[in-house]
Amino acid sequence: MSEPTELQALCRSVLRTCSGPFRDRDVTAEFFPYIGLTHTIRRRGSGWVIRISDHCRNAPQDVLESVILLLACKILRRKPPDRALHVYDRFRQLPEIVRQVQERRLRRGRKQIEDAQGRHHSLDAIYRELNAAYFNNQVDIRRLGWGARKSWGRLGHYDPTHHTITISPVLDSPKVPKAVVSYLLYHEMLHTLFDASAGRTRKRHHTPAFNRAERAFPRYEAVKKFLDRFCRTRGRAA
Repeated sequence: MSEPTELQALCRSVLRTCSGPFRDRDVTAEFFPYIGLTHTIRRRGSGWVIRISDHCRNAPQDVLESVILLLACKILRRKPPDRALHVYDRFRQLPEIVRQVQERRLRRGRKQIEDAQGRHHSLDAIYRELNAAYFNNQVDIRRLGWGARKSWGRLGHYDPTHHTITISPVLDSPKVPKAVVSYLLYHEMLHTLFDASAGRTRKRHHTPAFNRAERAFPRYEAVKKFLDRFCRTRGRAA
């Protein structure tokens, strides 16, 4: 399936079975060069616009049907059918698809990372301390720094493609104890080990082994309580 007209016909066919807001609506669809396996659906006037990652351009029809159905379920706020989830999950974990996505991320990805030396906390110094104390100096990342944007939802992130760790600058505050920043960095350093050991088709989640290692961090419960309160109040009640 490579022509937009064929994709649009398939989208209309699948959406017609979902009824509701899709009944008798015009549908425009195209393959779009997203970096990853991103797919979108949005309203345009009285119709719908669908963009499917061009990583799926040569995907079998049942995969495309599953993607369209998953997008429709998001709009309808329905639980996606198990078969659609299974078909799409199997496709996105194919070694060839994983390789294509990683190569494009390396070519086009842009990591917005500020210097590791913050105003109140030095990530480099904390990283070296943690690496020596808990990882036998075996964690070796390409870049470490504070994020360019203040994020309260994602406080830390390990990017396995670019091999970087980013910590939200909301934690570079005199209200935040060093132990809290250390815990966040420790958490992301664990990902460098557990994500790598899961293989190229890994799913990003916290396994029981990951959770056990995370709980080994000193004063784990106290740090988690601080973070919960700090984020809930946006730092006002730290």
